[in-house]
Amino acid sequence: MCIGGGGYRGPAVDPRVEAEAAERKQQALDERKQRKQESLAESVQATTSGSGRRSLITGPGGGMGYFNRYKS
Repeated sequence: MCIGGGGYRGPAVDPRVEAEAAERKQQALDERKQRKQESLAESVQATTSGSGRRSLITGPGGGMGYFNRYKS
């Protein structure tokens, strides 16, 4: 009967391989942040561009507050 055995820890991990994996993970996170920032910038630009005609009823600033059929 074994009490308090050490247990198996798995194969030894090479520090270089571990460092490369961490670097790849960080690079993927940086790319993801950059794509997210670009997407946000594009959506803000599309929302704030003042050119073109938009419907006052269905546009982002319109709705029932603008189109009230009960108001004379």
